[in-house]
Amino acid sequence: MKNEHLNRREFLCNSGKTLAGVVVASSGAVTLIFPATGWSAQLTVLNEHESKTLLNMTRQLYPHDKIEDKFYAVVVKALDDDASASADTAKQLKAGVANLDKLAQGNWNELSADKRGAILKKIESTAFFQQVRSKCVTGIYNNKDLWDHFGYEGSSVEHGGYINRGFDDLDWLPNPPESDSPKAH
Repeated sequence: MKNEHLNRREFLCNSGKTLAGVVVASSGAVTLIFPATGWSAQLTVLNEHESKTLLNMTRQLYPHDKIEDKFYAVVVKALDDDASASADTAKQLKAGVANLDKLAQGNWNELSADKRGAILKKIESTAFFQQVRSKCVTGIYNNKDLWDHFGYEGSSVEHGGYINRGFDDLDWLPNPPESDSPKAH
């Protein structure tokens, strides 16, 4: 057996061929790694299971098939940052993930999408759910790297407003049929 030494860059490049995203736990720290893009994030409060659960939850709440997991991981990183700034937030996130597992009678991540969705529906009025949902909205839809995907051209204020930029850019709607009746004067 040949003993090869891979440096970090080679490992990440080669891993990207088979893995979309990885959560690595080492010495108590958790790192979200997305080898194909070279993106990673160090988490300080959330453990491996909690970060995986929140990543799956964010994708379940706002599913976009063509958006890479790294964009959902940005939301998880923001939640971890909030948790590191507030012990109450950390407690709420950890308790929320534990409650998902309790309602799943096991590991929430291992359920089908339908069963995960049914559990999320049960907890949608909780502060935990609302916190994650809110962070998804800002983390996904305020992310300038995703605006093209959603067809959003960005703010128009600095370009004179939507009257001059985007007001009538409805290329996704069919043109109305021409009317045979004369227009009223």
